[in-house]
Amino acid sequence: MILEQHPDLQRLSPSEKLLLVGELWDDLAAHPADVPVTRDQIAELDRRMAAYRKDPTQVTTWEAIKARILGPNSGPA
Repeated sequence: MILEQHPDLQRLSPSEKLLLVGELWDDLAAHPADVPVTRDQIAELDRRMAAYRKDPTQVTTWEAIKARILGPNSGPA
């Protein structure tokens, strides 16, 4: 495991670990073509896209999901 190979990472504080995770995520997001995608993941995405094309009214928008999680008064002020 990575932590076993890099013991210094285990000594990071929780806030430092969160910053590291954010930096790693940003690096991955900057190079999406380098992120491996399995055949199962591609098949699931294809299945979901087919379901959307069949009935687009069955999707939930990101705004609706955020409102459901954060509450109805979570929108812009």
